[in-house]
Amino acid sequence: MTAPTFRVIAIELYERPVALRIPFRFGAATVTHAPQAFVRARIRLSDTASSGTEAQGAAAELMIPKWFDKSPEKSNAENVSDLRRAVANAAHAYASEPSSRTAFGHATAHYRSLLAAGEARGLNALASNYGPSLIDRAILDALCRALGVSFNVAIRGNAPGIDTSLTPDLARFDLGRFLGGLGSLARIAARHTVGMLDPIETYDAGDSVGDGLPKTLEQVIDVYGNRYFKLKLGGNPDADLRRLTDIAVVLDRLPEYTVTLDGNEQFADVTTIAEFWHKAAATPSLARLVAATLYLEQPLPRALALETDVSELARSKPLLIDESDATLDA
Repeated sequence: MTAPTFRVIAIELYERPVALRIPFRFGAATVTHAPQAFVRARIRLSDTASSGTEAQGAAAELMIPKWFDKSPEKSNAENVSDLRRAVANAAHAYASEPSSRTAFGHATAHYRSLLAAGEARGLNALASNYGPSLIDRAILDALCRALGVSFNVAIRGNAPGIDTSLTPDLARFDLGRFLGGLGSLARIAARHTVGMLDPIETYDAGDSVGDGLPKTLEQVIDVYGNRYFKLKLGGNPDADLRRLTDIAVVLDRLPEYTVTLDGNEQFADVTTIAEFWHKAAATPSLARLVAATLYLEQPLPRALALETDVSELARSKPLLIDESDATLDA
């Protein structure tokens, strides 16, 4: 598939308030409300065969405070304002671009300038890239609609025109062959995230939410049959071990399960996370949970994660970056 070129002729921004069913705690933040950003993008194809064809696409994402920027100097409202600014910066840049480009070409054309614009306004790289990532998703939706193909078909044929212009280390990588070899699955497993305030067993449910949906981990498993779980950690080894022990009581009733442990940058250093993991591995009541753990996700602050030697810990269990994955060279 030849990647079509097009102009972005309009971008509209909207948002709505969202109230979470129950408070969600991750890291040092407890979230009860968050606005949801909506983007609608319209493109006009420029290729000879389909020149003038227009299509519209959309994307949406919550503007969650204290994930993109955990700085204690910024309030939740300031975090949301930063994300709103990142979306507005990207919308203006893409809609003002007079050139026809591929979908990926539009992304690469503005990547560095939007990072710089965000930095000039006090946004970190992760927050700055929230904006273009949302715009890119709306544009991809519009492109798929213009071509009349699914996302899977578009990616396998490289309709976005993905290249290595921003990743020279991949210059010799056969992207076309890689993308063409991808396939869609008939089924996927839904992973349930257990926040740090989520009730575990039914007797601990407290007041009902009143919507007829499960509230506790035990109820979620009974209703939906989940077998994959993300468990949030708080960075205090002893407190985390106590919580995991409570969770293991429920999970160990399952014939099999898989978990990932998400630190959300809450462990002060590699010594603390290693202490936590070694204690977990030595706790008999956590034996199945430890064996079922795929990896430890972003336990260290992003300022340390890519500069710290974690090789010894990684020999016990793989570590994964999340918040540190803010730029293409991460």
